[in-house]
Order: sequence, then structure tokens, then C-alpha cells
Amino acid sequence: EEVTESDDDDNLSSVLHQRAKMPWRACGKYLSAAGILLLPLLLLSQLLKHTVMVAIDYCLALWTERAISVKIEPETKNCSQCMEFDHSPYSKVFSILCCLGIVLCLVTSIAVEWTGLKVTKKLHSSLLNKIILAPMRFFETTPLGSILNRFSADCNTIDQHIPATLECLSRSTLLCVSALAVISYVTPMFLIALVPLAIMCYFIQKYFRVASRDLQQLDDSTQLPLLSHFSETVEGLTTIRAFRYEAKFRQKLLEYTDSNNIASLFLTAANRWLEEYIGACVVLIAAVTSITSCLYNKITSGLVGLGLTYALMVSNYLNWMVRNLADMEIQLGAVKRINGLLKTEAENYEGLL
Repeated sequence: EEVTESDDDDNLSSVLHQRAKMPWRACGKYLSAAGILLLPLLLLSQLLKHTVMVAIDYCLALWTERAISVKIEPETKNCSQCMEFDHSPYSKVFSILCCLGIVLCLVTSIAVEWTGLKVTKKLHSSLLNKIILAPMRFFETTPLGSILNRFSADCNTIDQHIPATLECLSRSTLLCVSALAVISYVTPMFLIALVPLAIMCYFIQKYFRVASRDLQQLDDSTQLPLLSHFSETVEGLTTIRAFRYEAKFRQKLLEYTDSNNIASLFLTAANRWLEEYIGACVVLIAAVTSITSCLYNKITSGLVGLGLTYALMVSNYLNWMVRNLADMEIQLGAVKRINGLLKTEAENYEGLL
């Protein structure tokens, strides 16, 4: 019995360790199916788009700071003639950057959808060839519903859900990195606190992904009985009224609703906890360092406002990054299952002719 208990503990620890790991092999399979040209195009378009977005915000900060300083300088020096600020150079640069950002957003969306379409077509054709050439023992040992799910549900996940999640994940990750880069540029003292903050963030997201995935699955599993019971109640409403079972079915509906609300409440609370905890630390450190630097006349007020604006958005970006990472981990299970069927050996036709 002691040996059995130790084996169970080892199995449980190994299962928990596997749940905390990202399916990198399935991710590599998905990205390798995209091809050599599409993947660099996707990464380059995302990097250029977010670089332009940061440049737009930086241009606005410089524009505002320069316009305010031109108005304040004559008042402090008691000048009779006020200088008029020329907005045309800043407006031209701002317009060019906005147009470039719109074009890059369009290119990024096309690259993401094109990547998803190519990966789906390649995996579907490879899976179809493997299933057609599979031996008879494969169909005798594999349920037909499992094969149909690979062609229907899993292919649908790869076709529709993974490209959107991949785009959201890359966008939130680059936004978070760009926000931290802007804060570090505005106040270099922030780099001192960035290392322990990054370490803390890594361990928090490692445990949050497992909890978020389980809570999401619990939310989905408690929602199905609720919808099923509601549809059955509506269809059999005449029979329920005939037997006077309205109170019983109403109580059952309330129980299913409570179960689903509990799962949704814990999922929302976990997301809010992640957002508020990390975001409060980032905002506090960025605010203290930027205001301290501004008091000693090291940076301008426009850059301080830019840094604080990005610091306030880091919590939201980080929350979406971890949530999209958990969603991507769930959706990559479809690629993993299809990849498992792709390892099926074909029927040996040698010697039949």
C-alpha cells in the first residue's frame, strides 16, 4: 500500500508538471506548417506596427510639450510679443505615422488570416492522406467519432480560433513589451525594479495559466447542462404543466445557474486579481520613478505623462497576454491531437500485385 501511494503521488506530481508546461511541440508544428515566408512576414508586420504605434504616442508627447512650453516661456519672461507655435511639422509627421499604422494593421490582419488558412489546408490534407492510407486495424481500434472530431471540431479550432488568438497574443505581448520599453526610456530607474518584477510575473503566470484553463473548462462544462435543461424545459413545457412539475424544473434550473455562476465568478476574480496585483506594482514603481526624475528636472512633463499612460495600460496588456496564452494552450491541443494521427503508419501494399 505504501508503494502504491508513492506511485500515485509521483503520477499526480508528473501530471501537474505536464499541465504547467506549454505544448511547444504542437506550437512548433503549427508554425512550421505556416511556411518560411509567412512566418517572417507575420513577425515583421507586428513589430513594425507596434513600433509605429509607439512613435505616434511619442510624437504626440513631444508635440504637446513643445506647444505648452512656447505658451509658457513669454509669460515667465514677461515678453510683450508672444511667439506663435507652428503646428504644421508635427501634424505632417503625425498624419504620415497614422497612415503608415493603418497600412501595417491591414498587412498584419491579412498575414494572420493567410497563415491560419495555409496551416489549416496543409494539416487537413496531410490528415486526410494519412486516414485514407491507414490500415484496417486503425479503424477497428479507433472510434469513428474520434476521427470525425479531428476533421470537424479540431480543424474548426485551427481554422477560426487559433489565428485570432495568435494575433491577440502577439499584439498584447508586443504592447506589454513596448509599454515597459517606453517606461524604461522615460525613467531608466525603472530598469532596477524590472528584473524582480519580471521574475515575479513569470511565476505568477505559470500558476495562473493552469488555474485559468481549469476554470474556463469548468465554466464550459457547467454551461452545457444549463442550456440543455433550458431547451428541454421549453420543448416539454406542455407535459411539465400537465404534471404540475413547474417548481421542480424551476429549482433544477436555478441549481444549474448557480453552478455556472460560481465558475464564472471565480474565473472573473482570478482575471481581476492578475490585472490588479501586477498592474498596481508597475504603476507604483513607474509613478515614483518618473515623478522623482521630473522634480529634479531630468525629464519633461510630456514624457512623464507618456510614461504614466503606458504604466496604467500595462496591467490590461499583461492580463490579456496571460489569458491569451492560456487560450492558446487549450487550442493547441487540437494541433497536438491531429499531429498524433499524422504519425499513423500507412498500409503496406507490397506484394499485393
